[in-house]
Amino acid sequence: MNTRRPFSKRKIIILSIVILFIGLVISMGYQALEPFRHLRITIHNQSDYDLSNITARVSSGIDSSDTNNPGTLYALKKGVPSGEQVKFAPQLRLSGEGSIHLEFTDSRGETHTKTVCGYTEYLSGNSYVTVTNETITVKEECM
Repeated sequence: MNTRRPFSKRKIIILSIVILFIGLVISMGYQALEPFRHLRITIHNQSDYDLSNITARVSSGIDSSDTNNPGTLYALKKGVPSGEQVKFAPQLRLSGEGSIHLEFTDSRGETHTKTVCGYTEYLSGNSYVTVTNETITVKEECM
């Protein structure tokens, strides 16, 4: 004869609360580490024009004009059509401090250059670029 009682509702509720609390702590820890991940750039194209020839470039003091140095230039293989959004992590290298510049061409043939990371030492964080017909805005969260 089995005298064991199945889990009571109270035990199930307590167990559910503990699991929920652990999930919340893990989620908060992930968000706290978010700025320290490799640099990611998000381009949101709200303009009427497609974007192409998208490159990210490292600029650091002495070698800022040397784009032949490996790791100073990253070309995105795809464009960003009008109304679309793309997120990418440019594979760049930096020793010391520098800045990151984004260059792209719209479907009218106009080339635009914007600083997406004004100062960085670690190539980490996020940068959000919003392109409209009138302006290009950048929100940078770089480290």
